Amino acid sequence: MKTSLIICTDDNETLSDQFIDTLRENQVAHRIIASNFQEIEDHVQASANADHIVVFPCVIGLSEAMHHTLQKRIGALQTKYPQYSIHLANPLGCDPRLIEMIHNRVSTALKGTQNSPILSIEAPGDMRTLCFEDFIALPDQIPDISTILPGRKGVGVWVGAILPDISDGLATFFADDDRFSSHVALSLVREKGLFIYAMDGQPLPASFGGPLRLLIPGHDDRCANVKGVSRAVISRG
Repeated sequence: MKTSLIICTDDNETLSDQFIDTLRENQVAHRIIASNFQEIEDHVQASANADHIVVFPCVIGLSEAMHHTLQKRIGALQTKYPQYSIHLANPLGCDPRLIEMIHNRVSTALKGTQNSPILSIEAPGDMRTLCFEDFIALPDQIPDISTILPGRKGVGVWVGAILPDISDGLATFFADDDRFSSHVALSLVREKGLFIYAMDGQPLPASFGGPLRLLIPGHDDRCANVKGVSRAVISRG
């Protein structure tokens, strides 16, 4: 079953080539077309060998009149081209995922410009905070975390470059405004643990586990994979 996706805006030049290429790379549909609303009929006519055609208004919302007009046009196209199954997708609208994405972008922008702390460390004789710029300055950066953990995205640093070395110590990582905590042997997390802290040159978004995502390769338990880390408390064993 082949699907053609017609992405519509008022002016198709507002759709970047990168956006369309990314949709194609992710195989959202067999054929993806950038269009303005006036050219929908032309693109449907040219959609040879498609079983399904989806018209997606790539806008935040549609007026009731515009939505009604599009429904009538899709209905007329379905009658004219019965060999296709033609569908009108909902616009982006107020999808909670879109709201979360905007929230993440705003939070990321503020963290990046205000030099806000993203990790506080509490240890015997060592109380400090680190901001995004501090992480950038740490040694032994991991520019592409997928070289160590295939399928993961982001920039990372080794935990050993951050946490103090205390014999028989225990590290407790707090996340989600301290509503979640994870206890890990300090020797283990210093030896093998890493923090993902950035993506695309910006602080790691919350949707990807920001501000910090703790990973310990080779240890498959929840203590070895903690999203949203913002505080680390080190105690003696």
